[in-house]
Amino acid sequence: MMLVITAIIAAIILVVFNKQQESKMSNHMYTNDVQQLYLLTAAEYKINALENQQQFNETSDDTGAGTPNIAQELNQLTAAFESGELPLHELNSRLDYLLNALNKNNSNMVHI
Repeated sequence: MMLVITAIIAAIILVVFNKQQESKMSNHMYTNDVQQLYLLTAAEYKINALENQQQFNETSDDTGAGTPNIAQELNQLTAAFESGELPLHELNSRLDYLLNALNKNNSNMVHI
């Protein structure tokens, strides 16, 4: 009788443990979705910042040295991402590079 009771308790513990593991798995999938959403939002913010800075440079001064190159690269990056050739994390990295390049160009123009 004692053996049957122990087997039932062990089965209940295994079922509870299995449910906890499944819960962890679904939370991990949710975390990946949130991370992808965050990366997409960050990319949209960076693209808007680049476009706004680009428009500001065009209206304030036409002598910006790296400006057309950045606009062309931005168009290429967005086209590659939309076609699926460029992963989201790589898009964010390249947008960071473009933002840094644009900020360096703007700071050089101010100091001249």
